[in-house]
Amino acid sequence: MNGIVVGLLPGVLWMVAVIFAVSIITITVSRGHLFTPKRRRPPVDPVDWSMVKTHFLSFAAALIPFPVLTFTADLMDTDMLAFYDRVQLPGAIIIFVLVLLEIIAMYLQARNASETEMDKRLGVASHRNKDDVAK
Repeated sequence: MNGIVVGLLPGVLWMVAVIFAVSIITITVSRGHLFTPKRRRPPVDPVDWSMVKTHFLSFAAALIPFPVLTFTADLMDTDMLAFYDRVQLPGAIIIFVLVLLEIIAMYLQARNASETEMDKRLGVASHRNKDDVAK
């Protein structure tokens, strides 16, 4: 029984990291209105520092399953160890791509927030110019 729990630990940790990364991507896409056309996009807030910190926690969570697998390999069943040997590289690639997508989504949200800020400032300037011309 103990070997089964230890054998499942790296896989469960990997799934937690994947869920963590997908949730960060989903929240960032939602807050950044990444798939909304520019002309219909509502104002976008900058990326929160809490989201940046969560990204670093996600990166740490993505790394944890691999050393856990290395340290617990002696306690695992041979079939479970063979399974992890087969899926280790694809799992690393998937988690790497997800962490990279987090960074890309945060960059796009920051870009949209910058455009929102420029629109606010230029909009105020253009209204001032129209008022000046009317006088």
